[in-house]
Amino acid sequence: MWISNEKTKYSFLIMLADAVLINCCIVLAYLIRFKLTLPDFNFRPYMELFIWISLGGIFFLNLYHLYSVSARTRWDDQFYSIVLAVTLTMMYSVTLTYISANYSFPRTVFVISGVLQVIFLTLWRYLLWKTTKKILGSQRAILIGNEKVINELADRLQKFSENHLEIIGLITEVSPDVAVKEGRYKFLGSFDEYKRVLEREDYEIVILAPSLDISFKEDVVSFCYSSGKEAIIIPDLYEVLLVKSDLSLIDDVPVLNIKNQNGEPDPVKRFLDIVIGSAAFIFTIPIMALVALSIKLDSPGPIIYRQERVTRGGKLFILYKFRTMVQNAEKGTGPVFAVEDDQRATRVGKFLRKTRLDELPQFINVIKGDMSLVGPRPERPFFVEKYSRLINGYDNRHRMKPGITGIAQIAGKYNTGPREKLVFDLLYSKKNNVLVDLKILLHTVKVLFMRDKAS
Repeated sequence: MWISNEKTKYSFLIMLADAVLINCCIVLAYLIRFKLTLPDFNFRPYMELFIWISLGGIFFLNLYHLYSVSARTRWDDQFYSIVLAVTLTMMYSVTLTYISANYSFPRTVFVISGVLQVIFLTLWRYLLWKTTKKILGSQRAILIGNEKVINELADRLQKFSENHLEIIGLITEVSPDVAVKEGRYKFLGSFDEYKRVLEREDYEIVILAPSLDISFKEDVVSFCYSSGKEAIIIPDLYEVLLVKSDLSLIDDVPVLNIKNQNGEPDPVKRFLDIVIGSAAFIFTIPIMALVALSIKLDSPGPIIYRQERVTRGGKLFILYKFRTMVQNAEKGTGPVFAVEDDQRATRVGKFLRKTRLDELPQFINVIKGDMSLVGPRPERPFFVEKYSRLINGYDNRHRMKPGITGIAQIAGKYNTGPREKLVFDLLYSKKNNVLVDLKILLHTVKVLFMRDKAS
């Protein structure tokens, strides 16, 4: 409870500082616009709206998760969040002036203040980010898992310094593998010795890899809980399905009720798909016309690439994309994944992939009802059949309609594996609603600027 209260106070102070900065930038914009004066006729509308503008700014900053105490977020993630939060705040503020008929609020002030807010919020938040990382220090972690996955997982967890984790060693099967013997990560002990190892070592976090025996996980988590150490579980399908399960009783026996709520179509979600999808399609017609012309001039072949994908219930549909590869790219190889520096991509195609402009024709799929705006990315039948054999529960992602974007696209990276994407998709199935969809759509805008995020 004490920690929770401290986090609340910390977040409140940051919110207060953000609100002060946002308003100081608006006042400074007035001074710049009116040559160091604050004319009453133009300044009064701001005074009438400053509380609502402050609340709006805090709301959008919070929407992009900028009130977390954690030092494990990357700086580029925070920077793009600040830019988009300021942009949305500026649009919201302009809307407020029209609703309240405060037309004397100069529009140039919004533009100047927006630039100033990006500059000063970035400087302040970068200082806060660096200070938080310095105060918290590097958190020492022990990774527990099977030999097949543990070294690759350790590399991924420690790849970016922003994760603020130091893997001090591994607990795995009795015999360490070649990588452990070579000293990349220290072998601390076997599964049978985990208690002795955890009592001996100096650490803050225990990370449990997937595919561990459930009873063993239970023992380790219970030990960490009683020792006051943080336990992080990288979930298997079983743990994901427990999310938002209902605790109830059968007689005097406590039970968890696990059910899927995505079997039936949601009329509200479908309505929003049609409205937002149609508006987005109309708005992007000029952009799509330029893209189509660029593709035609760049290389021979069709402008639109049609490909069979799997939708809800395992049914097939034709997905539309702008062509980014040379014609007949898979003629000699068969179905293969596109990679980040794909040699089959055309010059224009590489740009379209980086900017995600190749996805624009999928608004047609959304309007037709093949897809939704938000949901698991639709996969090709060849890979669906392959992953259904290799990954337990993979077919569960077909209980909901696929989407243009989803949690896997905003939380994952370009090379995130199919198992991890399945976890994201199932988490979405447990939590999805209209508000979650809107948040995912807003976060998708940020992902467009981050090259290493999922495609």
